[in-house]
Amino acid sequence: MFNHLSYCKTIGVFLLAAMSLFCKNSFADPVLNKILTTKSITLAWVDNTRPISWELDNKPTGMAIDLCMDIVHSIETRHNTQLAVKWVKIPTAARFEFISHNQADILCTVAANSAQRDKIVNFSIPWLYTNMNYLAKKSAHIMNKEMLTGHTVGVISGGTAALVMAKMNRDYNYSVSVKLVRDFEEGFSLLEENHISAFITDDVIIRGKLAEMPDKEDYQTGNDGFGNVLEYGLVVPKNAEDLKKLIDEDIKAMFITKRFDKLYDKWFMSPLTAPDDNVQRPMSELLIQEKNSFISSDSNSL
Repeated sequence: MFNHLSYCKTIGVFLLAAMSLFCKNSFADPVLNKILTTKSITLAWVDNTRPISWELDNKPTGMAIDLCMDIVHSIETRHNTQLAVKWVKIPTAARFEFISHNQADILCTVAANSAQRDKIVNFSIPWLYTNMNYLAKKSAHIMNKEMLTGHTVGVISGGTAALVMAKMNRDYNYSVSVKLVRDFEEGFSLLEENHISAFITDDVIIRGKLAEMPDKEDYQTGNDGFGNVLEYGLVVPKNAEDLKKLIDEDIKAMFITKRFDKLYDKWFMSPLTAPDDNVQRPMSELLIQEKNSFISSDSNSL
Protein backbone atom coordinates (compact mmCIF):
# COMPACT_ATOMS: atom_id res chain seq x y z
CA MET A 1 0.00 0.00 0.00
CA PHE A 2 1.30 3.43 -0.92
CA ASN A 3 2.64 5.24 2.17
CA HIS A 4 2.41 8.97 1.52
CA LEU A 5 4.40 9.87 4.67
CA SER A 6 7.31 7.55 3.79
CA TYR A 7 7.33 8.91 0.25
CA CYS A 8 7.56 12.50 1.50
CA LYS A 9 10.38 11.60 3.88
CA THR A 10 12.31 9.94 1.05
CA ILE A 11 11.88 12.95 -1.22
CA GLY A 12 12.92 15.26 1.64
CA VAL A 13 16.12 13.33 2.28
CA PHE A 14 16.91 13.37 -1.44
CA LEU A 15 16.35 17.13 -1.69
CA LEU A 16 18.54 17.80 1.34
CA ALA A 17 21.34 15.69 -0.12
CA ALA A 18 21.02 17.45 -3.47
CA MET A 19 21.07 20.87 -1.82
CA SER A 20 24.12 19.89 0.21
CA LEU A 21 25.95 18.77 -2.93
CA PHE A 22 24.93 21.95 -4.73
CA CYS A 23 26.15 24.18 -1.91
CA LYS A 24 29.52 22.46 -1.84
CA ASN A 25 30.05 23.25 -5.49
CA SER A 26 28.49 26.68 -5.87
CA PHE A 27 28.88 30.11 -4.31
CA ALA A 28 26.83 33.24 -3.95
CA ASP A 29 29.87 34.86 -5.55
CA PRO A 30 29.29 34.76 -9.33
CA VAL A 31 32.95 35.56 -10.06
CA LEU A 32 34.32 32.53 -8.22
CA ASN A 33 31.51 30.45 -9.71
CA LYS A 34 32.55 31.49 -13.20
CA ILE A 35 36.21 30.72 -12.49
CA LEU A 36 35.43 27.21 -11.28
CA THR A 37 32.84 26.51 -13.97
CA THR A 38 34.99 27.64 -16.89
CA LYS A 39 38.23 26.44 -15.26
CA SER A 40 39.84 29.73 -16.25
CA ILE A 41 40.77 32.99 -14.56
CA THR A 42 41.45 36.42 -16.06
CA LEU A 43 44.15 38.51 -14.37
CA ALA A 44 44.62 42.20 -15.22
CA TRP A 45 47.94 44.02 -14.89
CA VAL A 46 49.60 47.35 -15.67
CA ASP A 47 53.04 47.83 -17.22
CA ASN A 48 55.91 50.10 -16.06
CA THR A 49 55.31 49.86 -12.31
CA ARG A 50 58.48 48.10 -11.19
CA PRO A 51 58.82 46.14 -8.95
CA ILE A 52 55.04 45.69 -8.63
CA SER A 53 54.23 44.77 -12.22
CA TRP A 54 55.94 45.30 -15.55
CA GLU A 55 56.79 43.45 -18.75
CA LEU A 56 59.94 41.36 -18.89
CA ASP A 57 60.74 38.89 -21.67
CA ASN A 58 57.30 39.52 -23.20
CA LYS A 59 55.35 38.52 -20.10
CA PRO A 60 54.12 40.18 -16.89
CA THR A 61 56.43 40.00 -13.90
CA GLY A 62 56.72 41.52 -10.44
CA MET A 63 55.54 41.21 -6.86
CA ALA A 64 51.82 41.60 -7.61
CA ILE A 65 52.11 39.06 -10.43
CA ASP A 66 53.61 36.48 -8.07
CA LEU A 67 50.96 37.20 -5.44
CA CYS A 68 48.19 36.58 -7.97
CA MET A 69 49.76 33.32 -9.13
CA ASP A 70 49.88 32.19 -5.50
CA ILE A 71 46.14 32.93 -5.33
CA VAL A 72 45.58 30.87 -8.49
CA HIS A 73 47.43 27.90 -6.99
CA SER A 74 45.41 28.27 -3.80
CA ILE A 75 42.12 28.13 -5.72
CA GLU A 76 43.33 25.07 -7.62
CA THR A 77 44.34 23.29 -4.40
CA ARG A 78 41.16 24.12 -2.48
CA HIS A 79 38.84 23.07 -5.30
CA ASN A 80 40.91 20.25 -6.79
CA THR A 81 40.99 21.78 -10.26
CA GLN A 82 43.34 23.30 -12.79
CA LEU A 83 42.84 26.81 -14.12
CA ALA A 84 43.86 28.33 -17.42
CA VAL A 85 45.33 31.77 -16.71
CA LYS A 86 44.65 34.66 -19.07
CA TRP A 87 46.71 37.84 -18.54
CA VAL A 88 45.25 41.14 -19.79
CA LYS A 89 47.40 44.30 -19.92
CA ILE A 90 45.21 47.34 -19.26
CA PRO A 91 45.61 51.15 -19.17
CA THR A 92 46.69 52.57 -15.82
CA ALA A 93 43.93 55.18 -15.63
CA ALA A 94 41.18 52.62 -16.34
CA ARG A 95 42.30 49.81 -14.06
CA PHE A 96 39.56 50.10 -11.42
CA GLU A 97 36.76 50.62 -13.94
CA PHE A 98 38.03 47.53 -15.79
CA ILE A 99 37.53 45.43 -12.67
CA SER A 100 34.25 47.09 -11.66
CA HIS A 101 32.83 46.13 -15.07
CA ASN A 102 33.85 42.48 -14.53
CA GLN A 103 36.29 42.51 -17.44
CA ALA A 104 38.84 40.67 -15.28
CA ASP A 105 38.67 38.63 -12.08
CA ILE A 106 41.65 40.07 -10.15
CA LEU A 107 43.70 43.24 -10.57
CA CYS A 108 47.38 42.37 -10.08
CA THR A 109 49.20 45.69 -10.04
CA VAL A 110 49.56 49.02 -8.25
CA ALA A 111 46.26 49.52 -6.42
CA ALA A 112 46.01 51.85 -3.43
CA ASN A 113 42.78 51.60 -1.48
CA SER A 114 40.63 54.70 -1.04
CA ALA A 115 37.08 55.47 0.02
CA GLN A 116 36.16 56.44 -3.54
CA ARG A 117 37.61 53.29 -5.12
CA ASP A 118 36.14 51.07 -2.42
CA LYS A 119 32.69 52.07 -3.63
CA ILE A 120 33.15 50.34 -6.99
CA VAL A 121 35.56 47.43 -6.25
CA ASN A 122 36.68 45.21 -3.36
CA PHE A 123 40.21 45.39 -1.96
CA SER A 124 42.01 42.56 -0.21
CA ILE A 125 43.78 43.12 3.08
CA PRO A 126 46.92 45.25 2.55
CA TRP A 127 50.10 43.61 1.30
CA LEU A 128 52.17 46.80 1.02
CA TYR A 129 52.24 50.30 2.49
CA THR A 130 53.76 53.32 0.79
CA ASN A 131 53.39 57.11 0.43
CA MET A 132 53.34 59.68 -2.33
CA ASN A 133 56.68 61.14 -3.43
CA TYR A 134 58.25 63.09 -6.28
CA LEU A 135 61.06 62.35 -8.72
CA ALA A 136 62.93 65.33 -10.18
CA LYS A 137 66.21 66.09 -11.86
CA LYS A 138 68.82 67.54 -9.53
CA SER A 139 69.17 70.47 -11.93
CA ALA A 140 65.64 71.58 -10.93
CA HIS A 141 66.87 72.13 -7.34
CA ILE A 142 63.72 70.71 -5.78
CA MET A 143 64.89 69.69 -2.32
CA ASN A 144 61.51 69.02 -0.71
CA LYS A 145 57.79 68.99 -1.55
CA GLU A 146 57.41 72.67 -0.58
CA MET A 147 59.83 73.57 -3.39
CA LEU A 148 57.44 72.09 -5.95
CA THR A 149 55.57 75.40 -5.85
CA GLY A 150 55.99 77.33 -9.07
CA HIS A 151 56.84 74.19 -11.03
CA THR A 152 54.87 72.02 -13.44
CA VAL A 153 54.49 68.45 -12.21
CA GLY A 154 53.04 65.36 -13.84
CA VAL A 155 50.40 63.16 -12.18
CA ILE A 156 48.36 60.28 -13.55
CA SER A 157 44.83 61.26 -14.53
CA GLY A 158 42.36 59.99 -11.95
CA GLY A 159 45.16 58.80 -9.65
CA THR A 160 45.82 59.50 -5.99
CA ALA A 161 48.59 62.01 -6.78
CA ALA A 162 46.15 64.26 -8.66
CA LEU A 163 43.96 64.48 -5.56
CA VAL A 164 46.95 65.08 -3.27
CA MET A 165 48.29 67.93 -5.42
CA ALA A 166 44.87 69.57 -5.64
CA LYS A 167 44.63 69.42 -1.84
CA MET A 168 48.13 70.87 -1.39
CA ASN A 169 47.33 73.76 -3.75
CA ARG A 170 44.05 74.42 -1.92
CA ASP A 171 45.06 73.92 1.72
CA TYR A 172 48.61 75.27 1.70
CA ASN A 173 48.28 77.90 -1.01
CA TYR A 174 50.84 76.21 -3.24
CA SER A 175 51.05 77.28 -6.86
CA VAL A 176 51.93 73.96 -8.47
CA SER A 177 50.86 73.57 -12.10
CA VAL A 178 49.56 70.04 -12.65
CA LYS A 179 49.82 68.17 -15.97
CA LEU A 180 47.67 65.05 -16.24
CA VAL A 181 49.32 62.05 -17.91
CA ARG A 182 47.89 58.73 -19.07
CA ASP A 183 50.28 56.35 -17.34
CA PHE A 184 53.61 55.91 -15.55
CA GLU A 185 55.59 55.59 -18.77
CA GLU A 186 54.35 58.95 -20.05
CA GLY A 187 55.09 60.61 -16.71
CA PHE A 188 58.68 59.39 -16.54
CA SER A 189 59.24 60.23 -20.22
CA LEU A 190 58.01 63.81 -19.80
CA LEU A 191 60.37 64.23 -16.87
CA GLU A 192 63.32 62.84 -18.80
CA GLU A 193 62.57 65.19 -21.71
CA ASN A 194 62.26 68.23 -19.36
CA HIS A 195 58.58 68.85 -20.17
CA ILE A 196 57.79 68.73 -16.46
CA SER A 197 59.92 69.53 -13.41
CA ALA A 198 58.82 66.49 -11.38
CA PHE A 199 56.68 63.39 -11.65
CA ILE A 200 54.60 62.62 -8.59
CA THR A 201 53.45 59.10 -7.87
CA ASP A 202 53.79 56.33 -5.28
CA ASP A 203 57.19 56.22 -3.60
CA VAL A 204 57.61 52.50 -4.29
CA ILE A 205 57.17 53.09 -8.04
CA ILE A 206 59.73 55.89 -7.97
CA ARG A 207 62.23 53.63 -6.20
CA GLY A 208 61.65 50.94 -8.78
CA LYS A 209 62.21 53.38 -11.65
CA LEU A 210 65.36 54.85 -10.11
CA ALA A 211 66.87 51.39 -9.68
CA GLU A 212 66.89 50.74 -13.45
CA MET A 213 67.92 54.21 -14.66
CA PRO A 214 71.47 54.39 -16.09
CA ASP A 215 71.66 58.08 -15.13
CA LYS A 216 70.07 57.68 -11.70
CA GLU A 217 72.69 59.99 -10.16
CA ASP A 218 71.13 62.90 -12.08
CA TYR A 219 67.82 62.52 -10.24
CA GLN A 220 66.59 63.00 -6.71
CA THR A 221 63.50 62.28 -4.68
CA GLY A 222 62.21 63.31 -1.30
CA ASN A 223 63.75 61.60 1.70
CA ASP A 224 60.28 61.06 3.12
CA GLY A 225 57.04 60.57 1.30
CA PHE A 226 54.05 62.86 1.82
CA GLY A 227 50.30 62.57 1.96
CA ASN A 228 48.38 59.78 3.65
CA VAL A 229 49.72 56.24 3.87
CA LEU A 230 48.71 54.25 0.79
CA GLU A 231 47.53 50.66 1.32
CA TYR A 232 48.06 48.32 -1.63
CA GLY A 233 45.67 45.42 -2.05
CA LEU A 234 44.67 42.97 -4.74
CA VAL A 235 41.38 44.07 -6.31
CA VAL A 236 38.29 42.09 -7.31
CA PRO A 237 34.80 43.08 -8.52
CA LYS A 238 32.31 44.27 -5.91
CA ASN A 239 30.24 41.08 -6.23
CA ALA A 240 33.26 38.78 -5.65
CA GLU A 241 32.89 38.38 -1.88
CA ASP A 242 33.93 34.71 -1.75
CA LEU A 243 36.95 35.37 -3.96
CA LYS A 244 37.99 38.30 -1.76
CA LYS A 245 37.71 36.08 1.33
CA LEU A 246 39.88 33.42 -0.32
CA ILE A 247 42.48 36.04 -1.29
CA ASP A 248 42.56 37.47 2.26
CA GLU A 249 43.07 34.01 3.72
CA ASP A 250 45.84 33.25 1.25
CA ILE A 251 47.70 36.51 1.98
CA LYS A 252 47.47 35.79 5.72
CA ALA A 253 48.83 32.28 5.10
CA MET A 254 51.71 33.76 3.09
CA PHE A 255 52.60 36.02 6.01
CA ILE A 256 52.40 33.17 8.52
CA THR A 257 54.43 30.65 6.50
CA LYS A 258 57.06 33.25 5.46
CA ARG A 259 56.27 32.79 1.76
CA PHE A 260 55.60 36.51 1.69
CA ASP A 261 59.07 37.26 3.12
CA LYS A 262 60.71 35.34 0.29
CA LEU A 263 58.72 37.20 -2.35
CA TYR A 264 59.45 40.54 -0.72
CA ASP A 265 63.18 39.85 -0.62
CA LYS A 266 63.06 38.77 -4.27
CA TRP A 267 61.44 41.97 -5.55
CA PHE A 268 62.46 44.67 -3.09
CA MET A 269 65.82 43.63 -1.67
CA SER A 270 67.57 41.71 -4.49
CA PRO A 271 68.84 42.69 -7.98
CA LEU A 272 66.08 42.60 -10.59
CA THR A 273 67.78 42.63 -14.00
CA ALA A 274 71.34 43.74 -13.19
CA PRO A 275 73.59 43.93 -10.10
CA ASP A 276 72.91 47.66 -9.61
CA ASP A 277 69.20 47.31 -10.42
CA ASN A 278 68.11 46.96 -6.81
CA VAL A 279 65.16 48.75 -5.22
CA GLN A 280 66.55 48.24 -1.70
CA ARG A 281 63.32 49.06 0.10
CA PRO A 282 63.04 47.27 3.47
CA MET A 283 59.61 46.39 4.83
CA SER A 284 57.84 49.32 6.43
CA GLU A 285 56.97 49.25 10.13
CA LEU A 286 53.28 49.02 9.24
CA LEU A 287 53.86 45.96 7.07
CA ILE A 288 55.99 44.28 9.75
CA GLN A 289 53.29 44.96 12.35
CA GLU A 290 50.58 43.50 10.10
CA LYS A 291 52.67 40.41 9.37
CA ASN A 292 53.46 39.86 13.06
CA SER A 293 49.80 40.27 14.05
CA PHE A 294 48.82 37.38 11.77
CA ILE A 295 51.68 35.22 13.03
CA SER A 296 50.68 35.98 16.64
CA SER A 297 47.02 35.20 15.99
CA ASP A 298 47.96 31.89 14.37
CA SER A 299 50.16 30.95 17.36
CA ASN A 300 47.39 31.79 19.83
CA SER A 301 44.91 29.60 17.95
CA LEU A 302 47.06 26.49 18.38
